[in-house]
Amino acid sequence: MIDTLRAVVTRHPGRIVGFWVVLAVSVGLAAPDLTRLAAEGQAHLIDEDSESARGGALIRDAWPDQSFESQVVVALHRPAGLTVEDRAYARRLADRFEHGPGRAQDILRVIGPGSRPEIAARLLSQDGTLELIAVPLSTSFVAPTAEVAVDWLQAQAARPGLSAPSGLEVRWTGDAAIGRDYMANVQTSLDRAALATVVLLLGVLLFVYRSIWLALVPLITIGMCLIISRSILAWMAGAGWEISPLVELFLIVLLFGTGTDFCLFVSWRFGEHWDARNPGAAMRITLRRGGRALVTSAGTVFVGLMLMGTTKFKLFSSTGPSVAMGLVVTLCASLTLAPALLVLLARWRPGAFAGMTGPSSGFWDRFAHRALSRPILSWAGAIALMAPLAWLGTRTEFTQDTLLELPSGTDSAEALRLVAQKFGPGLAAPLTVVVESKDDLRKSEGLALIDELSRMLSRQKQLAEVRSATQPLGSPEPLDPARLSARLAAVNQGFGQIEAGADQLRAGLEENLNKIRAARWLIERTGLPVPRPDAPAAADAKASREAIAKGFRTAGSLLVNPGRIADLTGGRSKPSEAAEPPRPLKPDATTEQLARAVEGAGLIADGIRRASDEIGTILEDPVGRQALDRLLITPGTVRDHPELRESFDTYITPDGKAARIDVTQTARIFSAEAMDGVLALRRKIDDRLDEQDNAIQARALVAGPNAESADIRALTRSDQVQSWFVVPIGVFIVLILALRDPVACMNLVATMLLTYLFALGATHLLFITILGSEGLDWKVPYFLFVLLVAVGVDYNVFLMARLREEVGTLGLRAGICRAVAQTGGLISSAAAITAISFASLLFSPLSSLRQLGFALVIGITVDALLVRPLLVPCGHWLLNRRSESNRVSQLLSPRTEMVTRARN
Repeated sequence: MIDTLRAVVTRHPGRIVGFWVVLAVSVGLAAPDLTRLAAEGQAHLIDEDSESARGGALIRDAWPDQSFESQVVVALHRPAGLTVEDRAYARRLADRFEHGPGRAQDILRVIGPGSRPEIAARLLSQDGTLELIAVPLSTSFVAPTAEVAVDWLQAQAARPGLSAPSGLEVRWTGDAAIGRDYMANVQTSLDRAALATVVLLLGVLLFVYRSIWLALVPLITIGMCLIISRSILAWMAGAGWEISPLVELFLIVLLFGTGTDFCLFVSWRFGEHWDARNPGAAMRITLRRGGRALVTSAGTVFVGLMLMGTTKFKLFSSTGPSVAMGLVVTLCASLTLAPALLVLLARWRPGAFAGMTGPSSGFWDRFAHRALSRPILSWAGAIALMAPLAWLGTRTEFTQDTLLELPSGTDSAEALRLVAQKFGPGLAAPLTVVVESKDDLRKSEGLALIDELSRMLSRQKQLAEVRSATQPLGSPEPLDPARLSARLAAVNQGFGQIEAGADQLRAGLEENLNKIRAARWLIERTGLPVPRPDAPAAADAKASREAIAKGFRTAGSLLVNPGRIADLTGGRSKPSEAAEPPRPLKPDATTEQLARAVEGAGLIADGIRRASDEIGTILEDPVGRQALDRLLITPGTVRDHPELRESFDTYITPDGKAARIDVTQTARIFSAEAMDGVLALRRKIDDRLDEQDNAIQARALVAGPNAESADIRALTRSDQVQSWFVVPIGVFIVLILALRDPVACMNLVATMLLTYLFALGATHLLFITILGSEGLDWKVPYFLFVLLVAVGVDYNVFLMARLREEVGTLGLRAGICRAVAQTGGLISSAAAITAISFASLLFSPLSSLRQLGFALVIGITVDALLVRPLLVPCGHWLLNRRSESNRVSQLLSPRTEMVTRARN
């Protein structure tokens, strides 16, 4: 089959070219728009099993009227303070958004001056210079439909009859506006990359080939491959294949880079076997001798890209296999279309190959002999040259901040900074803590749990505000009377009242008891008719009062002159006769009961006093207050505070199985501090829920933009570590199958890893040390590693395939020199082409792509100019010198023996 294919390509090149032209035109016209499909795929990069995705799905299901995926924020700013006309304009603008014609379907609601008073008040800055109108959307911030919604809102603001007052700044921000600007810059990067790649590659190809016609062969070949690959991917995306906007970008860069290398390899070998009289036969020899190396080279890149599919982050897992599919198309074209074009060109314009068939300059031959004259010194010098930047590459810091990627002066980013200055950095990216439980969170146990979590979150310095069912306005003070401490303080106050009442009761009982005893004593001593409290009341009240008054007067005179007692009783006492001692009062039932009542009242007062003192001690002690700082909401509490029911309906689902806690961070959206704060919150919430008793079981999920960013960061770091092992192992296996030399393959993989660290360190030196960036973008290390390892294998295969041929004929040292001399020009030219294709990323307005482009250019350049012609050959000599010495000794031993015999 392969022989038949070679024959068809070389004998019927016109048919092959016609087939590819028809295929490219037909699929290019029939395929859907890949750019739009890729933009839609950008909105679904996070894994559905991540905590933020699960939390977001739960919010959408439980609170569909409160959830949103992204939002547009209109900031109305007047530095001197908003006027009455400004506030009126804000109301009219919000009303236009709410009732404008053709309203975008992804707009959920409008939050502005016409919202509830407590909400509207939160949209005005404290200094009165900035007012916000928020428009939540139902789609992701980078989705094309979000862009449509932003455009519709801006069109409504620009409609006639609604002009802003003079001097009022109308700024557009929010993650939806930022996402629109980001995707616009991605599209700009695509356009610039395509144009720059074609222009720069044409210049390099003209320098290499010295013929415009020969330079057009790879450009035509890769152009058709790009059209076909984009069309196939568009159909695949329509059928459910996951894709992202970076697929298009890397498709352009990699296909033009590696595809042009493939075409260069074919044309270079075609020049070695050049036969102007029979170009078809020369091409058959080229494909037969170079086809295996070409397939192996493409296979290593294909494996490296396909291994990206083993990652979990969809930006990586969708990009690698998609570009790998385009690489397959490119390989097929390099083995069919490019040879057919070369054969046709050789028949039509053979003079175009003059530059390819001319004698070599001998530069790489001299370079190889000098390097191999002192291989140890050359190898050590290369290592010493690369080591400092490689070490710096291990110390690089990375950021995951979309705002830092955008060009300076981007309106949406600048407006967000203004909002952060007036309202706090976390306002644009609120977090939501979703609490799930099988128990009813509307009952006292569930509300106590919500309150404890809310108050725990309120104590976190990284949070500016916490709102929940128990503190809907961000403060727990309205429900302080329902806390156990407040309830116990009320009980203690009641105890104080009881104590005071008991003391009054005892005093009153004691007073009455003393009066009764005094009255009895008077009756027994004087015999006066003093009414007793236990006797029936007299019929004549006046006579009773007079009798009592007379009795007290008599008692008073007796206290002054006790001797008159006998006169008053009707007899004369004898002066010599001593006074009779008083008779003891006989016990009485009433006085005994009163005495016991007095004693009981005293016991009550003492007990209440001791209980009150103990409660007071608990309430005054910090440990006691903390232990009693729990919420107890009963039906009576809800009855006394009807606003609680509205709060519960807002933050707790009707079945009570889920509750939400909205929190605002102090850190800026997308910042590392915000993502670290999300991870810290998750740990603290989980620890708090683990400490709960068995009264209620619950789990919590943290969702929101920063939570999603934190999940992406964790996922990409895991994928990065995985790729450090998987990709080199996969490439190593391919090299083993192709070269059958484990030692040489280990040497090649090690040099690729060194090249990666060197390129990373050089990028750190430029962008962080010199230009002052906060860090390299988080996508740079992953794509740099995969692409350098995968693309660098091309040069490995080209070099090692030739090295094996030459060493088997010339020996180790001479064979290495010959291989470097023969492939040096090819590898340097291929590297220049690949570096130029990657250099197109430097024209991107996004800093992440500029960093990646620079790193790739440095990596490809140092790999082609230092690693492949110097480090790899010298390392191969060091690893194989002993085996080569043994082989030479074995070859020389029979000849030595023959010479010795001849002499003897």
